[in-house]
Amino acid sequence: PAVTFVDLADRLAAEGRYAEAIRERLRGMVRELIERGVLEHRPGWTVTELAAAAAIRRPAVADPLGAAGTIFSDIWYGDRPAGAEQDNRMRELARGLTAVLAGREPATAGARA
Repeated sequence: PAVTFVDLADRLAAEGRYAEAIRERLRGMVRELIERGVLEHRPGWTVTELAAAAAIRRPAVADPLGAAGTIFSDIWYGDRPAGAEQDNRMRELARGLTAVLAGREPATAGARA
C-alpha cells in the first residue's frame, strides 16, 4: 500500500537520507494512483510516462505529479543534492495529489517546482 512507501520515506528522511526518501515518496504517489484506479501497475515506466498517462485519465493530477517528477529527476538523474527542503516539497506535493484525487482541491493545488 501507498502508506508503506510513505512510512519508509519518513524513516529515511529522519536519517538524513533525503534522496532515498524522495524516491519513496514518489513511489507512494504512484501507488496511490494505482490504488485509486488512475493507473495500472506497469513496471519500467519513466516518471514522465507515468505522469502523462495519469494526466490523461485524471487531468487534475498533472501539476502535483509533474512537479514531484521534476524534483525526483533532478536529484536522481541530474545529480542535484537532496535535502530537507526538497523532501518537504515532496511531502506537500503528495498531500496535494491526495487532495486532488479526493476532489478536495483544484487542479493547480501543490504545483510549484
